[in-house]
Amino acid sequence: MPCQVSIIIPNYNCLQYLDTCINSIYQQKNVLFEIIIVDDGSTDGSIDYIQQLASEKKEVRIFSQQRKGVVAARNLAITQANSEYLAFLDADDYWSADKLATQIAFHEKHPDCVLSFTDYMHFNEKNEDIIGCFDYWPEFKCNKENTDFQLLDNPISQMITTNIVGTSSVMVKRSAMVNVGGFDNKLSSATDLDCWLKIAKHGDVAYSTLCAMHYLMRANSITSNRENRLASMVEIINRNQSVVSNNELKKIKARLSECYGEFYRELGHYSKALMYSNKAFWLYPHKRNLKHVLYDLKHLLGAHS
Repeated sequence: MPCQVSIIIPNYNCLQYLDTCINSIYQQKNVLFEIIIVDDGSTDGSIDYIQQLASEKKEVRIFSQQRKGVVAARNLAITQANSEYLAFLDADDYWSADKLATQIAFHEKHPDCVLSFTDYMHFNEKNEDIIGCFDYWPEFKCNKENTDFQLLDNPISQMITTNIVGTSSVMVKRSAMVNVGGFDNKLSSATDLDCWLKIAKHGDVAYSTLCAMHYLMRANSITSNRENRLASMVEIINRNQSVVSNNELKKIKARLSECYGEFYRELGHYSKALMYSNKAFWLYPHKRNLKHVLYDLKHLLGAHS
């Protein structure tokens, strides 16, 4: 019987996390799956681990490349997938046991749904939970009591203005992914968001408030890619502004200003941070943006006192 979903795992030096990641897949019930692992030139012994895994588990297929990056790794795996659906799981993340079967069942009942995702929990390297994604974005209105998958209203705007789609929670139709050409290797960052937005133009998008994935927040990963991500966000907004309303576009531009404010705040440039947080607040008067204005103003005044 053919497998229902191809699970795509890019790996680079994640040996210490792979056991938890792989075990979370084998906890999935009533799902036929294959696991496609693409190692991106690891030097920590990962390749030995996954080769041993492939020798023991018939579902596991492995491929190797030499430091081409996560975009190339995912795109390679997509070309090798045999299933109707693709599910993405980064090697340092893991799933809850009830994720895949529920997600596949929804897709099969709603053939126009091309992409679905779930809520997820951020956790740190001490394995401590930090905050759920949907809780961090209170402007994403959803009924937390209902964990059934539901169709998302205005998916383009929702996905740009709130960072609610965790890649390791996503399932997509393989045909939709092929239609959009996979992940764009010309973008220096945010290739996942760009891909989800392209797919969303081909059908419905669904979400579940079930916290079905844990996402590792590594201490050194927060600011390292910020400039590349900001440049990519500008490009992504330009690609999508024609398909959203003027009101939604204001929210999107507010989100971009908020991101620039975060960048300059981390650098300690509070005058520039205040300029962008103020712009974000006037475009979209959300309480989080107001908090940023007050925070930047306090630090700017403190620096000059």
